[in-house]
Amino acid sequence: MLLRDMLYVSYLIPSDRISRFLPPALKPAMVDEEHVFVSLVIFRGKTSGAATIPTPRIPFDQVNIRTYVIDPVTGKPSVYFVHCGISGGLITFLYHALSGMPVEHTPFSIKTEKARDGTYSRYEVSGIWHGTFTIEAEEISPALTDLLPFPNVQEAIDYLIDPLVGFYSDGPIVRRLEVYHDPLIPRVCKPIKIIFPYLSQLGIVPADEVALPHSMLLIPFTPFLIYLPARAFAHL
Repeated sequence: MLLRDMLYVSYLIPSDRISRFLPPALKPAMVDEEHVFVSLVIFRGKTSGAATIPTPRIPFDQVNIRTYVIDPVTGKPSVYFVHCGISGGLITFLYHALSGMPVEHTPFSIKTEKARDGTYSRYEVSGIWHGTFTIEAEEISPALTDLLPFPNVQEAIDYLIDPLVGFYSDGPIVRRLEVYHDPLIPRVCKPIKIIFPYLSQLGIVPADEVALPHSMLLIPFTPFLIYLPARAFAHL
């Protein structure tokens, strides 16, 4: 896939808010003794083809609610997909048919405006996913220089945006998915407005905290290789 305008909106939350969503085989990737991150990841996507058969390029927008777990295979931080929403009906069907990932058709749109130097002067997302949601942000720095509680920038990137392993529940089966992309260099954004009721409905982020994320990171573009099929890892 070719991914553009990837916005990571991350919250540092008590781990007990997310633990109930995780299968028993996976443990939260804690950043201290009590907290773990959960992120909204929003992007424009376009399928770029399969390795074995020719396929058309299909554009779509996607929003993921994901948290971070320890990969039992490598011992490194990885991703667990809690819920996924996709704007296009066809790609939603294909996504589920090819991977078994629990995805929902979620009508929404992404709008961006850039200055002459390529800086994002405006990033806006709006749509409906278990309620009307809106996210508005603007870029404030071309590079991440620090991000507590991580001891350095590389550890923050490795945890929040660079995991190459993901897990999700496919009915009673927990599947392990491997991906590949070049190292990502995030830009830093600040929130202008965030309304996202689904996070509060799930009990992950209270309504009065949704507008105040821990961080907002932005990747303008990256090719993204997904190895399918995802392998069965455990049973619920």
